[in-house]
Amino acid sequence: MKKLIVFALCATMAMSLAACGSSAKEAASEAASAAEEAASEVEEAASEAEEAVSEAASEVEEAASEAEEAVSEAASEAEEAVSEAASEAEEAAPAEEGKVYKVAIDQAFAPFSILQDDGSYIGIDLDIIQAIADAEGFSVEINPMDFSAIIPSLTSNTIDAGMGCMTITDERKETVDFSDPYYEDGQALVTREDDTIASLEDLKGRKLAIKQGTMGAMWGEDHADEYGFELVTLEDSASIALAVANGQADAMIDDYPVVSYKIKIGEMEGMKVAVETIDEVGDIGISVKKGENQELLQMINDGLAKIKEDGTYEEILAKYE
Repeated sequence: MKKLIVFALCATMAMSLAACGSSAKEAASEAASAAEEAASEVEEAASEAEEAVSEAASEVEEAASEAEEAVSEAASEAEEAVSEAASEAEEAAPAEEGKVYKVAIDQAFAPFSILQDDGSYIGIDLDIIQAIADAEGFSVEINPMDFSAIIPSLTSNTIDAGMGCMTITDERKETVDFSDPYYEDGQALVTREDDTIASLEDLKGRKLAIKQGTMGAMWGEDHADEYGFELVTLEDSASIALAVANGQADAMIDDYPVVSYKIKIGEMEGMKVAVETIDEVGDIGISVKKGENQELLQMINDGLAKIKEDGTYEEILAKYE
């Protein structure tokens, strides 16, 4: 009986231990499952964190790119503003700060160029080109020379522009480009006051002084046979006037505004205008080398239009009437 009781107790203990083992195994399984789930959650959290970091890095990179673009744009705008300001300052700068152009004038051609006692020049050409330069913001260096040397000096690039009361002709246009006209001019026949020459027909058998390279010279060469006169070709206006005054020639041809002005102020005493216009009146322009210095030519035309519009041009002409 006692043995049976002991056996029963052992069986009960064994069953209890078996039950405990099963519960422990189940608990272990649940713990493992929980650990696996926790690991999965950690991995998911890590992935989300990595994605957040990547997104933040992308946003930072985009912001940096936008900032760089903004800086570049600001720099470009600043550079453009500086360039515009410099350009405006250059346009507003006084003429002496601009580019200097060499401009030829006839060295003895009053009232277009008048030599002063101190060696300087005044005159219509001087005043007009200076007024144009002031209006357009450039400077001029005046180069007096014989009229016949002006076009060769242009073609050799010794000067930038030529004046000298140069008539615009098709022949000259083959070598130079002209500005818009700034004067109208005609060629006059001049004699001594006591001479009987009163028309072109009276030149028959006489000597006619002409200035080399001028419209008067071209007319004389073209009409010498027609009117039967002999040509005396000299270099400048002073020389042909002296030739008539001392009897080396009987008459001379020169620009009417020039001879009328000189007679008026007493520089050609004892001379008279016999024929005011021997041919058609021509337009006078400022010349540059053909196909070159077009920027200067445009400034000359623009400046000429400005001084005609504001009254400066008429004021200049009035000074020398």
